[in-house]
Amino acid sequence: MLSAPHGAITYRDAEEEVWHEEDECTAGMALLLNELVQIAVIAMVRKSSGYDPNFTPECSYKDELRRLVQEGGIQYVIDLHGAALFSPKLDPEQTIDLGLRNRDPAKYSMNENHVRTLENLLQATDGNYDPNCFLVKRNKLPAKRDGTVTAFASKLNVAGQDKSVQAIQIEMKPQVRVARRLQTASLYQGCGLYEAHPQCIMHMLQALANFTDYLDALT
Repeated sequence: MLSAPHGAITYRDAEEEVWHEEDECTAGMALLLNELVQIAVIAMVRKSSGYDPNFTPECSYKDELRRLVQEGGIQYVIDLHGAALFSPKLDPEQTIDLGLRNRDPAKYSMNENHVRTLENLLQATDGNYDPNCFLVKRNKLPAKRDGTVTAFASKLNVAGQDKSVQAIQIEMKPQVRVARRLQTASLYQGCGLYEAHPQCIMHMLQALANFTDYLDALT
């Protein structure tokens, strides 16, 4: 299952951030993959003035996610996010971060073998794109706080089974997700126009599609 909780601007009401800007294109990527590979999706597509799905512990987004997991027998949740081009929380050269809630691989929120498979798919050198756009690291943004979707999902049980849902948070810089920044985007005034190379966008989508196929084959 794909999740895009910041597909639209959301109200966080926290000391460091009252409103969370939309993570551009994350909802669009999730919905497109839903069409291409028939994967279950939950995404925020309209402004939320009542809560932030990736911050508020209990909210309607998480209620719906829980329902989908229980009714659909979901075993894996991939939570898509957008990192800023010059995010101070990621290394300067890094473009993708995989949040796994713990530094110890034995305590990751997703199996280490699955994480390595995703890394290999992201860093595959086939295709006409710049490999520097796919520099992947782990746990710079670990999704450790309980309010995150990854934390919430990893505490759910797979329907009818005595095991937890596996979850991962994927943070993506604009190089691999922003096909074209619209003038209506909340970041447009401060950051201006941005267009990623189309081949980088396509490779990111293909890697996610291949990863969902990989996970589906395990269920």
